[in-house]
Amino acid sequence: MKTPLIIIMLTLFSVGTLAESIGDGFVVADGVTYFCQAIKTGLVKTRIMTTDGDVVKVPNYSIQAYLLNGRQYELLPLVNLQGDTIDLAFMEFITMRNGSRLYRYCSNCSKYDPLYGEIAPLNRVYRYYVLREGRMKLLTDEETDINLSFFNIRVLNDIRR
Repeated sequence: MKTPLIIIMLTLFSVGTLAESIGDGFVVADGVTYFCQAIKTGLVKTRIMTTDGDVVKVPNYSIQAYLLNGRQYELLPLVNLQGDTIDLAFMEFITMRNGSRLYRYCSNCSKYDPLYGEIAPLNRVYRYYVLREGRMKLLTDEETDINLSFFNIRVLNDIRR
């Protein structure tokens, strides 16, 4: 009898603390910025719980950028090594320097690699892109280390001998 009462009390206490917390995320949809506490993505629409406690529903196709859990994602063209646009994808914004922006894209997080058109392995493969003067460029393995150091990012190599 005590266990259900304790669970109910903890649930009520945790709901009260969630209602008072101020979210640090945002969603940009159709040019409107919504500051939010939580985001729930459905099949067709995304539900945004604003910091005021209101719930706003927006179509998934209208979302252009979002910030959640300290990570900012932007909808950008996914290009291959030849510079051809394959699709649009949400890429994680890493940093910016001298007008150039560095993005990271998880190529096989959805278990399909659109760059090579194959079912991807279980380990995550990250590809890095640079947006410079309105043009998106996929970095090759040789260019990645040089460009990451340009953005003051230290590269740790996992070389086993």
